[in-house]
Amino acid sequence: MATSSDFYSLVCAIDFGTTFSGYAYLPKVEYQYDPLNISVPNWDAPSSVQISYKTPTTLLLDKDKNFVAFGYEAENTYAELAEDEENEDYYYIRRFKMRLYDTLKKERLTKDTMIKDITEKKEVKAMEVFKHAIKYFRDLMLNTIDKKGLGVKEENIRWVLTVPAIWSDPAKQFMTEAAVQAGIRRIKLILALEPEAASIFCNRLPLSKFEEGNGLVGFKEGQKYLVLDAGGGTVDITVHEVTEDRTLKELETASGGDWGGTCVDNCFRDTLTDVISKEVMEKFRLKHTGEYIEFFRDFEMKKRTTNIEKQTRVTMRMPGTLPEFYEELKNKPFKEAIQESRYSKSMKWEGDKLRITPALFEQFFSSACTGIYNHVLDLLGKPKVKDTETILMVGGFSESPILQAYIKNKFPGFRIVIPNEPGLAVLKGAVLFGHDPCLISERIAKYWYGTASFQEFNPKIHKKEKQKGHLCEDIFDVCVPKGTTLKVHEKKTKGPYETNREAQEIMDLDIYASESEKQPMYVTDEGCRFLGTLIVELPKVKKGQKRSVSVNFTFGGTELYVEATNNINKDVTRVSFDFLGAKNTD
Repeated sequence: MATSSDFYSLVCAIDFGTTFSGYAYLPKVEYQYDPLNISVPNWDAPSSVQISYKTPTTLLLDKDKNFVAFGYEAENTYAELAEDEENEDYYYIRRFKMRLYDTLKKERLTKDTMIKDITEKKEVKAMEVFKHAIKYFRDLMLNTIDKKGLGVKEENIRWVLTVPAIWSDPAKQFMTEAAVQAGIRRIKLILALEPEAASIFCNRLPLSKFEEGNGLVGFKEGQKYLVLDAGGGTVDITVHEVTEDRTLKELETASGGDWGGTCVDNCFRDTLTDVISKEVMEKFRLKHTGEYIEFFRDFEMKKRTTNIEKQTRVTMRMPGTLPEFYEELKNKPFKEAIQESRYSKSMKWEGDKLRITPALFEQFFSSACTGIYNHVLDLLGKPKVKDTETILMVGGFSESPILQAYIKNKFPGFRIVIPNEPGLAVLKGAVLFGHDPCLISERIAKYWYGTASFQEFNPKIHKKEKQKGHLCEDIFDVCVPKGTTLKVHEKKTKGPYETNREAQEIMDLDIYASESEKQPMYVTDEGCRFLGTLIVELPKVKKGQKRSVSVNFTFGGTELYVEATNNINKDVTRVSFDFLGAKNTD
């Protein structure tokens, strides 16, 4: 992991969103004089798009899975190929970040995890997809350095990659591995947790940079505030307190769910599919991909900008080929499809426009808003979060006036704070975090961490099948309880673990983590995950001299480090865990 002592002359942050991605940078010399003078390159976006500081998280590969294009360029190239019916051999992959989250919910993430392309018939290794995407941004940064004559060598760039705080250790390792394969040196890479990055950025902002009426009267020492990072796919929620030295400490471990902007997109698509049928929607998506992309791009703009209190109808451009396509397949007028559906009073097709009532448009947001509300409410009820009166809204989905109005309405006693460009708060904050990783001073342990150990067998409390002679095996010996406050780079020591066998040359220590609410009894309990093994060499000793090993867990950073020290010559063994190969024990 890069530390603040490593030499660097420029920080470049890459923010992978589910829907949009971007990069930003700031030389060290400029950070010292003006930390907010962060460069965020513009994108050559289509005229219909207002978002130009980020590009769609979309990748296009050729038949041999070689890189062709990313972002708007990938969308446009594939649309042209589809129109000419030359797209069959290409791999077109959209919104792939969310696939990692979905995979983690359903199964184990590995280096062999696959991602389907838009046809749902072809697959590419997820690691390859992320490698190509990260390499694309790395190459852009290197080209920018050349074009602008910044005079920075690649080995002097500190790279920051953003990840949702709710992601697990395997997902974080996955991103790290992909970055290394993309040509970024591990020593020069830092992971930034998205809500933390946004929080850091907003702490630096002057009042003028917040939306009117939402300005904080400064983040004061001791002030607690909830960070609601609503992105395209996931919503990350955490609570921070400003410390005496102006760093931030986490009061509750980050949590959240898949209630981001794509949840709204899915509701809209499901509604339309309900009207025109699944068959028509699928065939339209594959046959007229360009128009399909443009249609949902238009919806993305409406989602981010529509204020339903000021409109009688929400109007969208309807792709010209969709009604034709429907009539060709179904052999009846497109208008009839709407009139015969349950949306006949809330949706109309006029010319090349689709007109939707504000009530129906708001309904698309219902599932996402409810998920966010319930989770925030639950979090605000926790003891450590008491006296929190401010909600900081960041992330691209937080640009939506509908979500903003919903949160303000549901939490009337709270000050709702929104920076001018909530969609860039994570990206810019990640740059600041890269310059000073110690801006977050305390975090909360997300899991129980410990070692597999033995205890004297007690028939009253131990399972019979765990008995091994007079001992009980597979005991989860807790080193750090879940929910513990951890200072950055703080070490927690466990042990010493002794061995009495003089011939023993090595000691194996298996390290586990558990996400269960209650302290696990055994490492085989449900929710326990094997992290890795510390193999410690034991030096020879005089007869009768005891040998022991102490285990140090270094927590508080965005990643976990474990090392063991033997008590004879004080040699230190460090382990890095292969989360992507480790098996669950449940």
